[in-house]
Amino acid sequence: MVYAFLVLAALFLFTLGIFCLGKIAAPKGVGVLGVLTGITGTIMVLYLAFTDGLAAFGPTVSFAVASGAFCFTILWTLAGFEVLLGGDFKATGWFSLLGGLFAFLIGLGWFGVLGTTLPTLPQFGVWFMIWAVAFWTVFAVFGLGKVGAMKFLGWWLIIPTVLFTLVYPIIAYTNLGQIAPW
Repeated sequence: MVYAFLVLAALFLFTLGIFCLGKIAAPKGVGVLGVLTGITGTIMVLYLAFTDGLAAFGPTVSFAVASGAFCFTILWTLAGFEVLLGGDFKATGWFSLLGGLFAFLIGLGWFGVLGTTLPTLPQFGVWFMIWAVAFWTVFAVFGLGKVGAMKFLGWWLIIPTVLFTLVYPIIAYTNLGQIAPW
C-alpha cells in the first residue's frame, strides 16, 4: 500500500512542480488533481494506519509513515482548493512550515538520531529530509512571499523529490518488496 501511495505522491508532485514552473496554462486541472490526490491519499493512509500495515518493521512504523503521509495529503488538498478558489496560497505556505519540521524530525528518527522506536533505515531518513526541504521551500515561496524561489521549488519538486519518491518503490518492487538498510 505504501508503494502505491508513493507513486501517487510522485505523480502529483511532478504535476505540481510543472505548475510552479509556469508550464500549465489552465491550472484548474491541477486544483482538481490536488483535491482528488489528497482524498485518495487520505483513504490509503487511513487504511495503512488502521490495519497497522507496516507493523512488521516495528511498533511505530505504520503511524510514523501515516503521520508523514497525512502532511502530504493535507498539503495536496489545501493546494488544490487554493488553485480552484483562487487563493493566495498563504495557508498552504504556513502549513508547510510545520509540515517541513515534522518531516525533518521523522527523518531524524529514521536515521536513528531522534528516538528509539523507529528502526534505523537511512533511505527513509533521506526521503524525509528531501521532503522537508520541499515543504520549507513551499513555505518560503508562499508563506513568506519569496516568489523568486518559485523556479527552485519547481525543480526541487521535479528532480530530487519526484525521482526519489518514484524510483524507490520501483526498486522495492524489483527487490520483491524487501527494504533493507543501505
